[in-house]
Amino acid sequence: MQAAMDEVYSKAEFYWGREPNDLAMQLMGRFGPGAARGKRVLDLGCGEGRDSIYFACHGCNVTALDVSGPGLAKAAAWASEEDVRLETIQADVLSYRLAEPVDIVYASGVIQHFPQPMRSEVFSHYKQMTRIGGYNAFNAFVEKPFIGLPPDYQPDEFFYRSGELLGYYWDWEIVAFQELIFDCNSSGVPHQHAMDVMIARRVV
Repeated sequence: MQAAMDEVYSKAEFYWGREPNDLAMQLMGRFGPGAARGKRVLDLGCGEGRDSIYFACHGCNVTALDVSGPGLAKAAAWASEEDVRLETIQADVLSYRLAEPVDIVYASGVIQHFPQPMRSEVFSHYKQMTRIGGYNAFNAFVEKPFIGLPPDYQPDEFFYRSGELLGYYWDWEIVAFQELIFDCNSSGVPHQHAMDVMIARRVV
């Protein structure tokens, strides 16, 4: 998987585009004007940095983490173009753990790589390392027999059941949750995905 993404991210064009994900925009919408400035954000599996850059442009202190060196290099170059600061870390999301608390843990298109047996532990870690009043924001592909697997499915992807994410965050405030079915052409073959999208806030 890493070799494939390295090849994709080494190309001049941006594979995922330059527009931030809807989840990133929805998350920043939780803050008033200027209120996100100085917030510490961990963007897990940042790819080429489209969401990391968006957070940094809102004044957040962003750590952009990805296993792909070319993806991180692209994100760093983009940050320079935008004159924003971005800390990049090359690491595997499966083994990376936070050493210091943050205000936001964010991941788009990533957490389906967490095998089911490790999910409780890793989400507990993110929750513990999020400051009171902070957010965890994730989207996750969910299994739907009437859709089937996408053409670019990888054997290291483990889809969720509908609503599974909510179970890991039963003790947090769920400020947004929805399940979507949408069309995709990321592999060059038209297909559909089912996805659960959640923003949760630590209250105590």
